[in-house]
Amino acid sequence: MAIASGKRLRGRLFWKILFGFWFTFIAITQVLWVVFTFINHHEPPESGIARRFVKLQVTSAVSTLHFGGMPALNAMMADWPDGDRQYFSVTTSMVPAEGETMQALEPGNTPKEIIEFVQGPNGQGYRLRYNVEGLMNEYRPKSREHMFNVPTPLLWIGGLGGLLFSAVLAWNLTRPMLQMRRAFGRVAQGDLSVRLFDSMGKRHDELSEVARDFDSMAERLQVLVKAREELLHDVSHELRSPLARLQLAIGLARQNPLNVETSLQRIEHEAGRLDKMIGELLALSRTESREIPDEEYFDLHGLVQAVVNDARYEAQLPGVEITMHSETSDDSDYTVKGNAELMRRAVDNVVRNALRFSARGQTINVSLAHLDEYLQIEVADQGPGVEEDKLSSIFDPFVRVKSPLSGKGYGLGLAITRKVMVAHDGKVDARNATPHGLIISLQVPHWKI
Repeated sequence: MAIASGKRLRGRLFWKILFGFWFTFIAITQVLWVVFTFINHHEPPESGIARRFVKLQVTSAVSTLHFGGMPALNAMMADWPDGDRQYFSVTTSMVPAEGETMQALEPGNTPKEIIEFVQGPNGQGYRLRYNVEGLMNEYRPKSREHMFNVPTPLLWIGGLGGLLFSAVLAWNLTRPMLQMRRAFGRVAQGDLSVRLFDSMGKRHDELSEVARDFDSMAERLQVLVKAREELLHDVSHELRSPLARLQLAIGLARQNPLNVETSLQRIEHEAGRLDKMIGELLALSRTESREIPDEEYFDLHGLVQAVVNDARYEAQLPGVEITMHSETSDDSDYTVKGNAELMRRAVDNVVRNALRFSARGQTINVSLAHLDEYLQIEVADQGPGVEEDKLSSIFDPFVRVKSPLSGKGYGLGLAITRKVMVAHDGKVDARNATPHGLIISLQVPHWKI
């Protein structure tokens, strides 16, 4: 299908560009010919020669006829070539006709014939006629009709040269478009590995930039599709276990009616786990978009303080202490623009992750400080930490660190945190503490008036 579409493109756009440039080339030559014709208008050489020749012959004939009469004129004309005598005629006339004077022979003003009245020595009047147009036609070279006002050899050279130039230009423009068409066809069929920039050769123009942008788009789509597939696989895997336990509990309840209450408790427990997992998946999906819903201005210090207070209440049972440190001064400002609910969930996920990996007697330190144009939240625990090669993957969905203190999480909390930070144009980072423990840093832009 992509190849057929490419042929249609070449069959339409290629010929449009080819004939468009070619016809433009022909039109320009004709316009130039018209312009030069009007600007450089000049008298042909043969017209000047004929004009001087006519003037000489007429002047000689008038002078000879005036002083010598017809015998002298006939004697003079006897030496003329037969071709010249055919344009000259003399008739007798007693009186000149009105306005019958010799017309001026000037460039651009050549009459068709010259009529002159002459009076001979005996008083006889004569009328001389000279066919100027006939003489002009004899001296004027035979003009040959040329197509487009261009001689035939030049017409062939210019036409074929213009056609070749137009063909090269049209092919140079349509070839990358054909490659793009084929690439889009492969992407439409699901092949996201196609790349265009390398096939552009040494082009350094807008089309090569389009090819570079296409490669970036295809690469981004490939990453997103792969992430979606991995997320779908992980979700299917995570849902399969509680569903299997639900089916097992239902089967046991049917086999042994005496254990119905125990089975119902198991079903209620697994249903709660499913509800919690689906809630986290919905939160993860909500943070996929970079557009923050319901933007507002809120105090990040108060939000972090509320999260820490809630976590302290839950930390009483495992015996973990949670402390909070922040810069306190009269001009301290912690205003952030965004979604307070999403930000609270992001901070809460980090604090609860630290609580999950902390043992009795350990301390979790939460700090809030100004860092250039950002507000930084750091949550440091004293747990076992994370292997260095796995630090970059703890923010991926369904990634769980194996530890006896990890509990029964789904590996979605830190993934939600990262997406919330990205949606707020913020940053998230994790590093191991010394001698042990994990420090997670959140940076969100500080809004200033």
